[in-house]
Amino acid sequence: MTSATAFLDALAGIGVRFVSGVPCSYFSAPLQLIDTHPDLTYVPAANEGGALAAAAGAQLAGTGSAVLIQNSGFGNLINPLTSLLLPYRIPVLIVMSMRGWPSATAGEPQHRIMGQVIPSWLRTIDVPFAELTAGGPRVTDVFDRAGQHLQQGDPVVLLVGKGAIEAAPAPGTAPPPGITSTTLVTTVLEQLRSDEPVLSTTGYLSRALFQAGDRPGNFYMQGSMGHVAAVALGVALRHPTQRVVALDGDGAALMHLGTFAAVGGAAPSNLVHIVFDNGGYESTGGQPVPATVDFAAVAAACGYRTTLTASDQDGLRDTVTHALSAPGPVLLTVRGVPGGAAGGTRASEGITVDAIATRFQAQLTGPALHHSQRSDR
Repeated sequence: MTSATAFLDALAGIGVRFVSGVPCSYFSAPLQLIDTHPDLTYVPAANEGGALAAAAGAQLAGTGSAVLIQNSGFGNLINPLTSLLLPYRIPVLIVMSMRGWPSATAGEPQHRIMGQVIPSWLRTIDVPFAELTAGGPRVTDVFDRAGQHLQQGDPVVLLVGKGAIEAAPAPGTAPPPGITSTTLVTTVLEQLRSDEPVLSTTGYLSRALFQAGDRPGNFYMQGSMGHVAAVALGVALRHPTQRVVALDGDGAALMHLGTFAAVGGAAPSNLVHIVFDNGGYESTGGQPVPATVDFAAVAAACGYRTTLTASDQDGLRDTVTHALSAPGPVLLTVRGVPGGAAGGTRASEGITVDAIATRFQAQLTGPALHHSQRSDR
């Protein structure tokens, strides 16, 4: 196992000075230390493609650059990799954690495909790669090989296996008082009918929703980070008389912020978009989001009809009640704190993800819903 310090020193040792990325728990310890490293500057990005583009810009400006990402987001950087770095021959190091590699666990089926195909994809597009594993070669040897490719003007990928880099220690202090993901989810569910659909983003919000009360109308997105609002938009437009709730995170919302414009443009009156804004990526170690964003202002500028904010537990219930009854699309920003469903059970540990989709679809299209829709007209 490589220490976080040795990993960062190896980055600097091949001339890297600028690093961008999106957090992964495999990199939790290096990300805790990178801001204190004398030779490295870290700039967090909203998504993997943006991280790679920023690194490409720094490289064009004469600074050795790298990105830290996880393989589940590899699709987000395919475009800048194949249409920018490769044709322009911009030598950026892509350090990619490999979830689901060499095989995915039963509880994380969303990582199975990427865990299998990335090496073959890299060969197909002729991108060299090396592997850093818990029992593999020394980190300096792996980085030296990667550096040789960079010197030739080629981008190179370093695949990092689970346990190859030490993990960050668990937080030693209790979280500050405030609204947690569990509190938010419980408050929302208390005010919804059992047949009203709720879609939750990847991470602790989905865990909190599952633990608060599993039901067919819950759709847990364990992957596809940043897309829950878009999925909810599709549901809301096809079932215009059914209230639809999307539980989003601040980091996930930032990843594909353009969805706010799509929601505002389509203007579904039945969509309630709730963003839990706790300032960080809690499930990957609590790394801060790229910037503090006024989601209400973004939503209003994009055409949401109603924007609300809840900042304390005392007013949370009334604000949720208002959001669920206001004309939509509604954006409710809930300013919260870490400390919700940490370590809790994933939905996929109790029900397969394809079963989650099947029963959710049946809930939307079943006889009970059609009867409800007819009676509302």
